[in-house]
Amino acid sequence: MKAENYILLITISLTGFFSVGCKRPVNTLDTPVRNVILTEIEQNNSSISNSYDGVVEEGKNVNAAFMTGGKLLSLKAKEGDRVTKGQLLATLDDTDYHIGVNQLQVQFDQMTAEKKRMDEMFTRHNIAPNDYEKFETGYKQLKLQLEMAKNKLDYTRLYSPSDGFISYRYMQPGELVDAGTPIYKIVDDSSLEVSVNLPLHIYLKRDEITNISGSSPNIGETIPLSVVSFIPDADNNQLYQMKLEISPEYKSKLTTGMNMKVDVEMKNNEDSTSLVPSRSLFYENGDTYVWIFNDIDSTISKKKVVVKDAPHGNTSIVAGIPAHAKIASAGVKQLTEGEKVNVVESPLK
Repeated sequence: MKAENYILLITISLTGFFSVGCKRPVNTLDTPVRNVILTEIEQNNSSISNSYDGVVEEGKNVNAAFMTGGKLLSLKAKEGDRVTKGQLLATLDDTDYHIGVNQLQVQFDQMTAEKKRMDEMFTRHNIAPNDYEKFETGYKQLKLQLEMAKNKLDYTRLYSPSDGFISYRYMQPGELVDAGTPIYKIVDDSSLEVSVNLPLHIYLKRDEITNISGSSPNIGETIPLSVVSFIPDADNNQLYQMKLEISPEYKSKLTTGMNMKVDVEMKNNEDSTSLVPSRSLFYENGDTYVWIFNDIDSTISKKKVVVKDAPHGNTSIVAGIPAHAKIASAGVKQLTEGEKVNVVESPLK
């Protein structure tokens, strides 16, 4: 029995020896090398783009009003009329203003003649300096009153303060108006703006905006936009208004009220992200990985990544891939850690 036991023990030992000796490492000369297709990754960490709906608006609205009061005599423009800066829009009854100017003009002419006589008397020392100074002061005051009366007479004519078109007429001929009472509302369309409502998290990072552009199916091209202002007062939906200026060369292609898609690019202060083929991702124990290729020894190693956004067609946005890394983009489920591979070109090239 002892001899049989020794023979059995030797047989088991030899079997284990040959079993260990026959186990080959990965990628020995007897193991075929897998072909892989690689994709070189470009990181997308410079900016983040968000799109919002905007509306084209006139640069500003101007209320045209008289600088003095009176009875409205005539209106020279109607709603919808295009006007130019300096164009006569309306007049007041200027009868009383003419009378006031004429009355002061007569007094001033008389005082001017008297001033010549007073100047001569003062030169010959025939009048006391104090009396001459009183006369000189009265003369200057009368001159100012005449100038003010002439200005008020001029103010009975209302001229357009800017180019644009009449959007509303507030008054009718025959009505009494005070100084500053709006007569016309003029839309100044010499410059156009785009109004956009931003959510709070974008408004708080407004200083990180790097570029803004707009587009519309009606114009078929991208329009550069620049920030005019932010309104620091949220509406009922907690949105903050941003005003954008449109370059003058695009003015003829746009009209007020037109809808526009506005793309806002901002600095990306989060982890660097990359756009990768979705087929290059594989999963183990609930985590997501990619295979990274080593140029030195042609081996691959897995790298854990984080998917930042839902797949877009055949691509996904992920974080965690080193800059300019090369990853396997096909057959990733058959690869193993440290495996040596052969790189082939994509058949789509």
